[in-house]
Amino acid sequence: MKIAHYLFGFALAIAVLFSCERDFQAPPLTEPAYTGDEANMTIAKLKTLYANITDPVLIDVDYILRAIVIGNDISGNIYKQIYIQDETGGINMGVDQNSIFTEFRVGQEIYVRLKGLYMVMYGEQLQIGYGQTNANRIPWEIFNFYVHKNKWPQAKNSVPKTIKLSQLDQSMVNTLVKLENVYFVDGGKLPFSESDATTNRILKDGDGNSIIVRNSNYANFAADILPEGGGTLIAILSKYRADWQLLIRSIEDCQQFGQPIPGSGGSTPADPGVTTYYSETFGTADVSARPLIADYTGFDNKNVTYSDASGAVSLRTTSTFNTPHLWFPANRDGYLTIEGIDTSAGADETLVLNYELAANLFDAGSEMNLNAMAVTVDGTAMDVPSQMVSNANGDNNKVYAISLRGIPAKNNLKIEFHGKASDNKFGLRLDNISITTASDDVIVIRPK
Repeated sequence: MKIAHYLFGFALAIAVLFSCERDFQAPPLTEPAYTGDEANMTIAKLKTLYANITDPVLIDVDYILRAIVIGNDISGNIYKQIYIQDETGGINMGVDQNSIFTEFRVGQEIYVRLKGLYMVMYGEQLQIGYGQTNANRIPWEIFNFYVHKNKWPQAKNSVPKTIKLSQLDQSMVNTLVKLENVYFVDGGKLPFSESDATTNRILKDGDGNSIIVRNSNYANFAADILPEGGGTLIAILSKYRADWQLLIRSIEDCQQFGQPIPGSGGSTPADPGVTTYYSETFGTADVSARPLIADYTGFDNKNVTYSDASGAVSLRTTSTFNTPHLWFPANRDGYLTIEGIDTSAGADETLVLNYELAANLFDAGSEMNLNAMAVTVDGTAMDVPSQMVSNANGDNNKVYAISLRGIPAKNNLKIEFHGKASDNKFGLRLDNISITTASDDVIVIRPK
């Protein structure tokens, strides 16, 4: 009897347990719904109102934004920020929180009550933030007080706008864009980021236009090799001072790569029969401080020496030239001396020195000859062709590609570029130097 009693109790406990499991139901998920006042402010108008600030400024008016989340920290390439966009433009919000993407997904509609938050200027671009905090980021509790989700996130809310690199303008800053028929300069060779620091990589189109793709070493795709060939890139278009940049949200933003590289790819010849023995693009390092040649460490080649006897030549970027190049100031002698180039493997071949040059012909009536940039190779002056350029002809900062034949094949080759004070009246920009074998159709000088 005692055994039967125990068996009955055990069976009853099992029945109760399974009965509880069958009856349990997860609470239903409730779609978020914003019930406050309607939006009365746009991103474009907000940027106009605070365009001239320098320090963080408290927003003390009851402004309300309605926007869509277009970027978050899901891959680690964006850090403690979300990017939002409405029909007029985009802006980022600094948030002191990790894994924001779990709460604010791409495509999420939000309403932002701005009164009590701050407008912040960073890198000459406006952000929404919070004063007196680390990096002016909004504390998480405060962020959730001011920012309200509405409905479930939908991917169709965050469709990128297809643009070209030649069409960038200020209204596009911090918006989601799509670039078709583009390629990574180091595709198939380098990772998205070096392991110890955020890294700039260069994306180009078939017309030779280029832009920085800025990748965090904490991104989950940082160690992945840049895709080869041409393709499509979706990214957030940002800007730091004069430098246009792209921020990839996840590796899925790189689409359909592996196609033929569009155009010539800039200064490096596209002819598969052409061999390159030396190439210098001046890298992608931050040159906002305008370092002199002696102070710059971002050169592509670490096994050659770069110097400037004049101390006048600096590394620059501009809104037009958005990757580093050399600036030779007007009415001053300026030099770039490169020593230690090895072209010895090109013996018995015709070698060509290629470089790109542009004159700063900003003022009406200004004109000069591009042979104001003299070139010497191993002590021998090269015959640089005459090419007059003028503001009237639309040559202000227009890039010309120059090719000079007769470069010797040897070890420890020395090349000197000399911007002559007597002839360089308005300033010259030098970029993309290479030594290659000559193709059959080498043109001595041509617009790029």
